[in-house]
Amino acid sequence: MTDQKRSGGLVLTAGAALVVVLLALGSVLWPAVKSRPLSGVMLVFDPMGQENRVAEVYEPLAAFLAHHSGVPLRLAVVRDVASFRQRAEQGADFIFCPDGAALLLDRARYIPLATGRRAAPRNLRPRSVLVYRRSAGLRDEPWLAVPARTVAGDSLSLCGAGQVLAERSPRQVACAFGPDPFDHGPVLHAARLGGFDYAVVRQWDADRFLDSGLLPSESWAVVPLGEPVPDAVLLAATTLGAADRLATGQALAALGRGNEAEEPLAAALVRGLQNMRLVGFHMLLEPDWAGVVRRFPGFFGLGGGPQAASDSLQGWHQDRE
Repeated sequence: MTDQKRSGGLVLTAGAALVVVLLALGSVLWPAVKSRPLSGVMLVFDPMGQENRVAEVYEPLAAFLAHHSGVPLRLAVVRDVASFRQRAEQGADFIFCPDGAALLLDRARYIPLATGRRAAPRNLRPRSVLVYRRSAGLRDEPWLAVPARTVAGDSLSLCGAGQVLAERSPRQVACAFGPDPFDHGPVLHAARLGGFDYAVVRQWDADRFLDSGLLPSESWAVVPLGEPVPDAVLLAATTLGAADRLATGQALAALGRGNEAEEPLAAALVRGLQNMRLVGFHMLLEPDWAGVVRRFPGFFGLGGGPQAASDSLQGWHQDRE
């Protein structure tokens, strides 16, 4: 009799556990999205705000996300840190921004969805590299040792400023910063034209200049800095249902892999991404993003702001004219 009771108890326990699992699974697969407030906004943080980038990349991206998430979206593009903070605090369903800027966001409100993908063989995440003039010699942390001869790609991405500004206030770093977190070409042009001897930039951009001969190997060398980083990232609001986030992330990851002819929105986005030298996206999982947050706990890159970064190179160009 005791064995029968024990057996019955085990069956009930197993059944209860199964019910708990099914309820948990149901909450993920069929979330109560309708009761959650959605803003209907795709927020983009781009300090350049170029019209062609907005028209070719951000508008098709908003249309693509709206289609796959089922959320009608209007596009909001901001160009400075204060506006980014304010607009994100007001709420957005999706946010596209540099990875360093994404570190500002409340992780309870926004979670990672995808990161930009380049064409093979540079289809993995980039890292920060130090490009230096051989005649000037290799220096440790030239942004501190010789800041007047050093430029960082930008002040918003971890490729451009992660190594330079991590755990330091921008007031402690006197080097120049480039204006565009998605393209470090301007600072590499400034370096090769004589403005700087050291440039901390995205690996992809350095490779592009080296491959084209703009930075001849007899005059320039490259040293890796740190580990690969996500770079351009897309985040989603936690108010968006988990099933919708998953479906949207999978649709993004399928971009640029040969299926665009079946979906005009996808084809338009793939064409537009060429503006940023991207071919699609990789999914960016929350544990992966948590690792990035742990690696850059004191990133102060946004303290100087995009205006300060833009002024750095603008002043150099004015001095040359």
